[in-house]
Amino acid sequence: MIEYYKKYLIECLNSSLNLSSAPQPAEDVDWKKLYRFSRQNGVETNVYLALKDTDFLPEEEREKFAQTFHDAQAKQDIENSQLEDLLSQFRENNIPYMLMKGIITRKMYPLEVLRSAADIDIYYQPGYTDRVRELFYDNGYNLTFSSINADFYKKMPYMEIEMHKELLSPLTKIGKNFKYNPFIHGITVDGLEYTMTNEDFYLFHFCHLAQHFYESGAGVKFYMDIKVLRDILDLDEEYVALKLKKFKLTKFHEESVKLTDYWFNGGPASDITKTYEEYVLGFGSYGSGVIFDYNRTEFGKRNKYISAVFPNAERLAIHYPDVKEKKYKVPYYWIKRAFDYKGTIRQRLKTVGSFHHKDFDEIKDFYSKIGL
Repeated sequence: MIEYYKKYLIECLNSSLNLSSAPQPAEDVDWKKLYRFSRQNGVETNVYLALKDTDFLPEEEREKFAQTFHDAQAKQDIENSQLEDLLSQFRENNIPYMLMKGIITRKMYPLEVLRSAADIDIYYQPGYTDRVRELFYDNGYNLTFSSINADFYKKMPYMEIEMHKELLSPLTKIGKNFKYNPFIHGITVDGLEYTMTNEDFYLFHFCHLAQHFYESGAGVKFYMDIKVLRDILDLDEEYVALKLKKFKLTKFHEESVKLTDYWFNGGPASDITKTYEEYVLGFGSYGSGVIFDYNRTEFGKRNKYISAVFPNAERLAIHYPDVKEKKYKVPYYWIKRAFDYKGTIRQRLKTVGSFHHKDFDEIKDFYSKIGL
């Protein structure tokens, strides 16, 4: 059974999108849990906007929500200013790029602050990597991590930027099906700044959701995005349907839109929709570590403890791209990973120790019902 504060969070999100106050709760709300849950899902600014003018929000939580709201505004102001400066340098250095994900989506919300993002995502051509890194270093950024998908740059206090070499991970089944090159299929005026068509942006967002859900689950913010995108974008639904069929995501899209309509448009809820809701409300912004581990435990193929400690080359390549072409380095990277991620491995061993075939089969059955 879903706890009421989680259901009430959805009411708050609805109100925030309408720039109105949330209704009086129908039941007692655990305000501390609501605050934590909104933080976990990255929607605390929405909840604050919906509750700030009410007389039933306790003062302690009001102060916490207000602080996170003002922090989010400050963060976005800095991001917008420094990003524009950075992009002007991209153009000066003739580096083609495309903004993606939250930095674009938030401009479609009634207020930008209602769409939080942990970082800024930019796609570029890998052939420009050396020039891009030099530019970031010159602007005071540190390269904190590099993977097969992206390089991660950070500058205090707020700037975190992912420079993507891939739109979606080519190591996931969703990423393998999503074939899109922005510099071929995208739109540009000056040959440097690229954008997607409305349909391709929507499809990319949905494939990104599908990848997250398949890999580890996805939180409520993804579905709030679907609501906003479907309201704002004038989509060629026939084109979208053809692409979804090609990506083998038609069923998952149907069930995801049903959940979105149930939450934000007062639509009906089937048994599958209600089960889907339970899964999503059990996740944080980017899913659940438990689901993440379920999807990496190979029952019937390898001992579950062995798969947690010694992932195959494909999984190792996420953190150590070199192994993709040099399989003989797998044992070396197992050892390196044991030192680099010992805390994570310890947690994974603890998690998979509680796995049972019955639990695993239930998750597989649900994923099958929603088209994954």
